[in-house]
Amino acid sequence: MSSLKKFAMATTVVLAAMTATLAAASAQTVDSIKKGGVLKIGSQVAQVPWGFTDTSGKLTGFDIELGEMLAKDLGVKAVVTPVTSSNRVAALLTGQVDVLAAVMGIFADRQKVVLFSRPYTTNDTIYIGKTSANIKGWKDLKGVRVGVPRGTPQDIAITKAAPEGAIIQRFDDDAGTVQALIAGQVDMIGGAATQVPNIAQVAGPGKFEEKFVVARAFNAFAVRPGSREWADYLSDFVKRKLASGELPALYKKWIGGTLAEMPTTGEGEAALPIQMVQ
Repeated sequence: MSSLKKFAMATTVVLAAMTATLAAASAQTVDSIKKGGVLKIGSQVAQVPWGFTDTSGKLTGFDIELGEMLAKDLGVKAVVTPVTSSNRVAALLTGQVDVLAAVMGIFADRQKVVLFSRPYTTNDTIYIGKTSANIKGWKDLKGVRVGVPRGTPQDIAITKAAPEGAIIQRFDDDAGTVQALIAGQVDMIGGAATQVPNIAQVAGPGKFEEKFVVARAFNAFAVRPGSREWADYLSDFVKRKLASGELPALYKKWIGGTLAEMPTTGEGEAALPIQMVQ
């Protein structure tokens, strides 16, 4: 066989493989997923409380349970594919998963690459303090000892706000900041909303709570570009689960507190992170 024929055959094999890959990653329909009998969900599995392995060895968390709820709604089996923040979009676009429920915040650059459903939860940067403390914003921090992880959005926010009389203490990481709160070294801390239930597990329920929100991002399902019907189904699913109370209950279970009002679309500026001016 000549070199030219070998090259032609090799090229044909490569093109066939590329075609198969593109076909697998093509725009999806709800019917095709139902007929397949399986929903391949890309989720982060080392992100408490979104997705993680519990002490019994079971994979659980907010996004995991939400994905299982979605599969049940479709009448198919849920199969979770572990993804990370760096490879999750590639896993979706190459057809390894059908949908991302993977702490996928809606940002302008991501809207250019994937199609988002309407948001299903908020992901807030907040300040946490004693339940008994009457603190609702920066103006209430006079004389208050506030702990923040050094260089984080929480640190940047309070430095920019420069609340009069606040005593700011900076720590090397989140763990040290949380420990300072529980030990009484500071009166409140800046952190993520997801830290509230974790703090309650250590300090006991009801002692600390979210006092106010600095910034709010919105998490949503992400699907491949062109999968409009699939994205619309997911948006309708979120709408129905909000109305039934199942989604707010899931939020309360894993994040704590009450699920805030969210945009009704995952597209455009309305779904982008917002600054909560205090």
